[in-house]
Amino acid sequence: MNMLKRPSFKRLWPSSLAGRLLLTIALALLVGQLLNAVLLVRAQRDQAMDRVAAEAAVRLIASTDRLEQGRPLREQRLGRMGRAPGLRMRRTALDPVSPITPAMQAMPKIEQRLNAILPSYGVTYRDIQAAAMPAPPRPRRMDRLAAEIGGRDDERIRQLAVIAIERPDGQWLSVRVPVAEASNRIGVTIIAQTVVLYLVMLVPLVWLTRRIARSMGALRDGVAQFEQTQQAQPIEPSGPSDLADLTRSFNAMSARISAMLNEKDVMLGAIGHDLKTPLAALRVRVESVPDDRQRSRMVASIDDITRTLDDILSLARIGRTGEAPEPVNLVALVEMIADEYRDLGQDVELAECERIVAPLQLTWIRRALRNVIGNAVRYGTRARISIARQTSSVAITIDDDGPGIADDQIERMFEPFTRLEASRNMATGGTGLGLTLARAVAHQHGGSLTVQNRRGPGGAIEGLRAVLTLPVG
Repeated sequence: MNMLKRPSFKRLWPSSLAGRLLLTIALALLVGQLLNAVLLVRAQRDQAMDRVAAEAAVRLIASTDRLEQGRPLREQRLGRMGRAPGLRMRRTALDPVSPITPAMQAMPKIEQRLNAILPSYGVTYRDIQAAAMPAPPRPRRMDRLAAEIGGRDDERIRQLAVIAIERPDGQWLSVRVPVAEASNRIGVTIIAQTVVLYLVMLVPLVWLTRRIARSMGALRDGVAQFEQTQQAQPIEPSGPSDLADLTRSFNAMSARISAMLNEKDVMLGAIGHDLKTPLAALRVRVESVPDDRQRSRMVASIDDITRTLDDILSLARIGRTGEAPEPVNLVALVEMIADEYRDLGQDVELAECERIVAPLQLTWIRRALRNVIGNAVRYGTRARISIARQTSSVAITIDDDGPGIADDQIERMFEPFTRLEASRNMATGGTGLGLTLARAVAHQHGGSLTVQNRRGPGGAIEGLRAVLTLPVG
């Protein structure tokens, strides 16, 4: 049975700066209001205890005076007022034992308050006890009577405070005082305050963050476009002064970088022309060398220099070719490259897959595929290719049967002019730029190129696996 996964905190946390700022402020306001509610409830409880202590003190003082004057503890003829609900719960009694039982909840704060009040009014006692007990239910006739006398109270009393003092003669004088509960109005007030605070603070913040987000979005799009084309496109400064200054700085920086890249292209074009012309002339002269062995070695050296020069110039021109992407049947392209290697006697296999069309720069993606497949057949004996469509991309996997490479050396394969002794040497040829150029082409298309060891069931290395991922839409 599949169980639903709980959403993680990272999924709930917004990814945008505006969203994070607004959520942080909203949470801070909520926490502040919760703390405010806790403090208000605590203050209300303290006030309720003060009222209980004050009423208990007044009644104990009055009852003590009555007893010392020899008067009865309570008036027997209160008439209709004596049956009022409030007076019914405010009972005063004189008992030989304390009315407080262990089952009641002690109220030490009431005891502390009364210990500070009663002695100053001449009340002497041996001991004082205070505890809470449930209030008895109020009959319906009492509700009617309360409505007739002074209006009906909808807030029922659920708890009574019983305070008893032991008089010098050993008897216990006790009073009962209703304990007012926290009003529900506090919660309503806090909710109303929270809503008002959100309206007053978050609405302007939403407007401000949206304005900042638009300015940052324009800057982000400009950076992405410059990364894609390496051509400076000025961005209109907007938003706060800090963000506008950042936009102006980016415009100046991109203009300088674009100018430097243009100068680099001109310089590389001149170098390529100046080097390829004498190399071509040298190749013609080498053909007249009578020694076949020496001639073939000299031709191979010239060809190696020419390929290296081509790779260097191609790597330098990545991202500034001006070639627009066009729809390319990726499966047909890979099949054509595989046929080229098979015609040369190489073992290259392509697994069957569905037709996949992607917007690509055909010249460059063809070169990247040739470099990766060429590495597989050169260093791994054979190449097995599979193409799989993913959600918004396509993955081209090339497996070989070579000796593999140490895991900590794999990333070095993508460094220019790097030759790893385990798989590359001068006898196998190569300039050390093939994978560097292939990864640069993948990044130019918004994709990636990764290489990892392919291991068997026992963990032994059975070859390398290169995965070229390209976006399809």
